[in-house]
Amino acid sequence: MKKILNAKIISNKKVSGEYRKIVLNAPSIAKTAVPGQFVTLKLGSGNVPFLRRPMSIHKIKPPVIELLYKVRGVGTELLAKYNEKDTLEILGPLGNGFKTDGSFSTAILVGGGYGIAPLLALHDRLKKLDKKIITIIGAKSKTLVNKEGFTGALIATEDGSDGIKGLVTKILSSTCCNLSTDSVIFACGPDKMLKAVSEAGRLHNIPCQISMENLMACGVGVCLSCVCAVKQGLKTENKRVCVDGPVFDAEEIIWQI
Repeated sequence: MKKILNAKIISNKKVSGEYRKIVLNAPSIAKTAVPGQFVTLKLGSGNVPFLRRPMSIHKIKPPVIELLYKVRGVGTELLAKYNEKDTLEILGPLGNGFKTDGSFSTAILVGGGYGIAPLLALHDRLKKLDKKIITIIGAKSKTLVNKEGFTGALIATEDGSDGIKGLVTKILSSTCCNLSTDSVIFACGPDKMLKAVSEAGRLHNIPCQISMENLMACGVGVCLSCVCAVKQGLKTENKRVCVDGPVFDAEEIIWQI
């Protein structure tokens, strides 16, 4: 059940590359959240910025949650200025998370840049379920790679500054060739990457769950700003990423890129 609460900030600091991590004391959210869900943050004072900022839940460790972010606009600039013991109004948990209750034995986690944010909570959950985990992280450069908390992550950067030079799907394709169909791909990142990951899953007959990163305004399904096209039988429908997702079966999505 989603709740609004004033969460006390435990820490808010730089962690690696261009990323920062904020740790929030949010017992009611931490108790019910599942990997892949998100929260929205009320930042600043008054009506500036007017809209809440959505952020994936990076780690769930009751009574706290952790959010991974990088400063890239007015909202995150404000967020970076919050200090320990300040309070932050948050709403959550929101959306639908990853489905981890299947009988699969191997999980392939694929994160593109900031798309790594929801995958650490998923990694922790799969570890408790005793699944074999392969983590693949892709980014433009080393400063956009965050592998904290992931053991033995495989890295691909477009400029070759970390791991292999190339796209994350280069590693994914070779990895899939060596796996049985008793596997599931979980991915989050930009649409072009998600489309390519979905195609790799289809080629190797491996189910794929993807977390979409559509821009959200309200985060609760009212404004319809985050819709994506999906298959419904022989028809096309629009679903709201914030409430019907952000996690979808990759086979549902009609890619418009």
